[in-house]
Amino acid sequence: MHLFETKDGDRWVCITCAEEKKELIEENGWEWILDRDDMVLRCVLCGHPDYDIED
Repeated sequence: MHLFETKDGDRWVCITCAEEKKELIEENGWEWILDRDDMVLRCVLCGHPDYDIED
């Protein structure tokens, strides 16, 4: 999960959305802060975690 600094506060974005929405992120001037592997975090764009864990 990537953490971005935005004008509205910090936002978590999953790896998939970071790739797919790269233009949107750059257009809005979001700045990457750090990465964290944490399955509890949810993406602000899609609402999902980075990876789906199958049982």
